[in-house]
Amino acid sequence: MKVMFSAVAAVGTAMCVAAYAAAPVAPVRKVVNMVNFVRSADPRPPRKEMLDALREEVALNRKYGFVNTILLQYDALVDQEMMAEARKSDMAKTEFGLWFEMSRPLNEAAGLPWAPKGSHKDWNWDWHINPGFLMAYDHAGRKAIIDAAFKRFKADFGYYPKSVGSWLLDAWSMDYMEKTYGVDGFCICREQDNTDAYGLRGGYSNGAYYPSKKNMLSAAVDMKNAVKSPVFKMLTPDPIYNYGRPSSIYRGFPHNSPPTMEPVMSGGYKPENVDWYFRVYTEPKGLLNLSYMQAGQENSFGWRAISRGLPMQCEKIAKEVAAGRIVLEKMCDTARAFKAAHKKNCPQTQIALEDWSGFGRKSVWYNSRFYRGNLIMDGKRLVFRDIHKMADDFEEPFLDKVCKGWQALYFTPPVVDQWMFRGKDVSGTMALSGEFVGLEADAEGDSVLVVTARRADGTSAVVRFEEGRIVVAGSSLDAEYEENFRRKIAIGDGGINFVFQGFRYRVPVCGAVQSTNKGFRVSGDRIELDLSCADR
Repeated sequence: MKVMFSAVAAVGTAMCVAAYAAAPVAPVRKVVNMVNFVRSADPRPPRKEMLDALREEVALNRKYGFVNTILLQYDALVDQEMMAEARKSDMAKTEFGLWFEMSRPLNEAAGLPWAPKGSHKDWNWDWHINPGFLMAYDHAGRKAIIDAAFKRFKADFGYYPKSVGSWLLDAWSMDYMEKTYGVDGFCICREQDNTDAYGLRGGYSNGAYYPSKKNMLSAAVDMKNAVKSPVFKMLTPDPIYNYGRPSSIYRGFPHNSPPTMEPVMSGGYKPENVDWYFRVYTEPKGLLNLSYMQAGQENSFGWRAISRGLPMQCEKIAKEVAAGRIVLEKMCDTARAFKAAHKKNCPQTQIALEDWSGFGRKSVWYNSRFYRGNLIMDGKRLVFRDIHKMADDFEEPFLDKVCKGWQALYFTPPVVDQWMFRGKDVSGTMALSGEFVGLEADAEGDSVLVVTARRADGTSAVVRFEEGRIVVAGSSLDAEYEENFRRKIAIGDGGINFVFQGFRYRVPVCGAVQSTNKGFRVSGDRIELDLSCADR
């Protein structure tokens, strides 16, 4: 697409200024779900290690009296020995649900072929999208698989599951499960870039949201287009470094894998790191509506690996609960509480103003039904690392199609994305002007986050995240994009027009916009980016 760049005349400052009345800060629910999910068909670890892991996870929940959620893959559901261990749980405090990956027993129950490829051809479970996830099947196949799993679950437990999880689910299947079986909540993998066979980039950075019926990663803008049960992000992501492959972006950072609180990873088995997660998710003043953490582990890692972190985490969770800093709930109960409190998608934030790694980086995430945005301070530089729009019409790749390959990559429409749009001498970010020495964040009411950034010269910039827009005062904005994406941006008619994967979208701008050799610059006393615009 040939793009013609043109300067946009500055809009009068008076048109951009609104009077803001300070709103009282609303109470924030700070919730932890203990979610352990169980496979039996996984061919990688010895079977005894998977049994031992489940046995010890159940014992930990009983030791601390935890309410908890256990999600069962179909092959575990039909495995008498595995189920005997699961049923040693305190049944009054344990929620059982379904972990939705395919396996030979499930496909056979649904009357569908099971056909792993290559070196996996004899496996009864497969981590590839085809045949291991619902996207590998047409709608009739997905329905048959879902019906078979729910039927067996009800035969064993006497009721249908209220919680369903998978590293990856599709919007069609979520909608069918909610409407047909009354599922209250879903959980999926936190954001990642093609780890294993799936990538998730965009959508809420963490927390809970009602997904669009066309794209489970995108929060529904209009509830008429929503799946009516919320999705939770798993693993408790690191708000600073769970982004792309951090060692490729941040100088000196030693890890390539995006960190989370997963017990088998260093972020989850080092006590000082776990303490940092609890501070980040409970202490900042700018938290909005729901601050969500998830603990637990899949049994496929085996108890030897899980034991490095999970017992320590349980001890800390018990202390946090006793001190009243968090609430521990079954996943279904958190989903029901969310539905009772929020009839549409609500803003949520994750704020890390201290850096466990010692590099002094600071990160602020804001998520709403219109967009997500992230500010990161790295050294003296403050940038928008990420802005992604939510769009009810932006379809996930296998909504109605069958995934015939091994992977599935999910996105929402990007406005700024440091990981995807960086390049040679191009940062992929939108930078604020000046050298910064401090960052503070605070909430107004239950929907607004105000970030104040102090410069070395004594001046400040203020970034105001509102549900449908970002307002910046005291700074210009300089955006830099890799050449291929830059060709798909057009400036004109009071805004910026984008094309991503053939999807056209627009961000109206209040301020003067000029093209640069790397992207564009926005200037003005007060800059507004309208992320609520549905004009295509």
